[in-house]
Amino acid sequence: MFSFNKRGQAETVFEVLIAVILLSFVMLVGTIAMTSLSNTKCSKEIDIALSDLVSTSEKTASSALSSRFYFFDLPRCFGPDAEVRLEKREEQDICSYYCPGSLGTCYLLKYNNNKDKISQTRYRCMNISPLTIINPPTFCDNIANYVMVTESESATISRGQILIKSASVTTPVLCIYQRSQ
Repeated sequence: MFSFNKRGQAETVFEVLIAVILLSFVMLVGTIAMTSLSNTKCSKEIDIALSDLVSTSEKTASSALSSRFYFFDLPRCFGPDAEVRLEKREEQDICSYYCPGSLGTCYLLKYNNNKDKISQTRYRCMNISPLTIINPPTFCDNIANYVMVTESESATISRGQILIKSASVTTPVLCIYQRSQ
């Protein structure tokens, strides 16, 4: 017949308890690692989207007369509250930091999202001439179903179709439009 050892039964309960604690620890570490990986992936996707928009703007600005359509798709993995703005900055320290070699005037694409877990504010330098005029009302016409992207605080660039046109009059001109939602 079988005989049960009370000591063996006590050890089994202790072993199960240790196994549950170890499994909980492994699951916690795995969850933290997956969250960190997801945040890093999202951050890289945001960087790529911003860099692609800057690159398209730079290519258009470098041509005398050209226009390009671009679909701006900013990932929403940190929530829909992201703001992207075009800024003309005239501070020597900021311009030289983000646009090395600039002479104190530069154009920056600014991203801001308070829920971003990696970097809440990011800047991308637009390597275009500081003499470039963006969206001058005397040159940039109104286009049906598009609104001009201005440098004002209230003007944000959102997900969707963007049209960028360039021209050289006496100074370089860049017209940036966002398709109306």
